[in-house]
Amino acid sequence: MPERQASTLSLRRIVDDFLTEADPHVLTAHDCLERPVIWVHSSEIYEIGPLLAGGELLLTTGLGLAGLDAGTRRHYIRELAERGVAALAFEIGRSFDSVPEEVIREGSLRRLPIIELRRVVPFIKMCRAANTAIVSAELSDLRVRGQLDARLHDDMASGGGVAKMLEHVSDAARCPIVLVGAGGALIAAHGVDDDRSAWRAVDDQLASTAIVVRGREIARLIAGPSATTGAAERAAMLLDCAAGPLTSALVRAGISRSAVASRLIEELLASRPIRRADLFARLSGSGAPATQSSQIVPVVVESPDSRMAESALGRAASPLGGVVFETVDATVYGLVVMATPAGEHDAVDCVHKAFTELGPHGSRVTVVVGQPCATADAGPGPGLSMTLGDSLRTCAERLGSAVESAHSTNLSGRVFTARSLAVDAAAGSMSAEARDELIGLIDPLLRHDTASSTQLARTLEVHLRNGCSATRSAQALHIGRQSLYQRLDRVREVLGFDPTDPDMYASILLAFSALRAEATGTASQR
Repeated sequence: MPERQASTLSLRRIVDDFLTEADPHVLTAHDCLERPVIWVHSSEIYEIGPLLAGGELLLTTGLGLAGLDAGTRRHYIRELAERGVAALAFEIGRSFDSVPEEVIREGSLRRLPIIELRRVVPFIKMCRAANTAIVSAELSDLRVRGQLDARLHDDMASGGGVAKMLEHVSDAARCPIVLVGAGGALIAAHGVDDDRSAWRAVDDQLASTAIVVRGREIARLIAGPSATTGAAERAAMLLDCAAGPLTSALVRAGISRSAVASRLIEELLASRPIRRADLFARLSGSGAPATQSSQIVPVVVESPDSRMAESALGRAASPLGGVVFETVDATVYGLVVMATPAGEHDAVDCVHKAFTELGPHGSRVTVVVGQPCATADAGPGPGLSMTLGDSLRTCAERLGSAVESAHSTNLSGRVFTARSLAVDAAAGSMSAEARDELIGLIDPLLRHDTASSTQLARTLEVHLRNGCSATRSAQALHIGRQSLYQRLDRVREVLGFDPTDPDMYASILLAFSALRAEATGTASQR
C-alpha cells in the first residue's frame, strides 16, 4: 500500500460519511478500516487491478465477475490486494444476490476489506461526495503547509532561532515537537513541560524526519503524540516541510553546543522550570559542565554589534570555565560556569575582573554581571533554574541604567554588577516627588554644566564613586590632581555646600541614581 498522504480520509470515515445511504456492512478485515483512501471510483472491468495505483476504494456491482468460476474470482481479489487497494465495496441486488463466498474468503485471507452494499445508490453520487471531501482535505493540508513554510522562512530572515521555528511547527501539527541531535542529546522542544516529557514524546512519536547536512544526519525532528484525527499524516507532512529551514538554521547556529545553549537560555528567560539534573545535563551538552561545587554567574552583554558582545563574553569566560549564551533582541544573555573561587573575592568579582582586563576587545561592550548561584545550595527541583532566570532578567532590566551610567560618567569602564546597580533600580521605583527632591540637590550643577559647558556633575560623581580618593578620581578623569581640586572647589561654590561631607555622601550618590533612572525612563517611553 502506498504511503498515506497527510490528512487523507480513512476507510472508516468514507464508509460512515459517504456510503451510509447504501447500507454498508463490512464483511472482512474489520481491523483495517483506518487505512487511508486516496480516491473512490467504480469499475466493472475484471482486469482493473493493473490500472490502479493503490489506496483506492473500488465500487462494483460484480458485473465483471458474473459467469466466472470461483478460482478466477479469487484471483480478482488477490490482484486487488496486491495492488494495495484500500477496499472493495460490492453492491448486491443487480449481478449478485449476495457477495460470493470465495470473494469473502479471499478478502479475509488477503486482509482486504470487503464491504457489502445492500441498497442501490448511484455510484456517481457516492464517488462525487467522497472525492470532494478527499480533495478538500488535501487542499487544506496544502494551505497549512504553505503557511508553515512562510512562517519558517520569516523566522530565518528575522533570526527567530530554532526554538521559534519549533513553536510554529508544533502549532501547525497540533502536537509536541522535539529536536534530538545525532548523538542523542535533546536540542530543543516545544509543547512539552520538561525534558522528561520531551523524552516521553520521543518514545510515543507519531512521525520523524532526519536533518541531513552533506549526506550526514546531524539531528532528527520528531512529532510527539496527539489526539487529533489524522495527526500522524499531518505531522509527517509538516516535518518534511520544516526539515529544510531547520537545517539552515542549525547549520547557521551550530548544531551542538550553541543550539542546546540557545534553548536553555530561552527557557530560563521564559521562567520555564528545569530540574537540577536536567540543567546540569544541558550545561554539559553546551560545553559548560557544572559540578556540585560550581558557581553559575549570569551575565548580560550589549554592544553595537551582537557578535562583538558574544566575542567579549567568550574571551572573558575562557580563563574562568565554561560559558553558554544566546542573543535575544541584539542583547547577549550568558551563564559563566566556574569553580568556586578561593580567597576574599567572590565569583562576581572574578567575572567583573575578566571583562575589565579584555582591553580593546571589551572597549565597546556594556556588561552587567548578576548574582552568582552556588550549585551546592541547589535542591533537586527547578529552584536553581528559576533563580538563574530571575537573575538574567534582572541584569537585562539594569542594562539600561548601566548604559546611562557609562554615558553620563563618560568613563572607559563599562562593566557593572547587578548589585552595584541596585540603587539605580530602587531610584527608578521611588515616587516622583522623592526623585525630584534628590535631583534638586545636584540640579545647580546640571544647569551650570549646560550653561558653561563644564563637567562639574560628572567630576563629582566620579569622585564619590572612587571613595573621594583624589588619586583614583584624577586618573579616572584623566586630569591632574590640582585640576581636580579646582573643580571640586567650584562644585562647592555652585551647590553652596560640601557634597563630599559624610552626611551628604549617600544622598548625592542616590541623586545621581535618580537622575539616571529618570533618563532611562524617558528613553524607554520614546
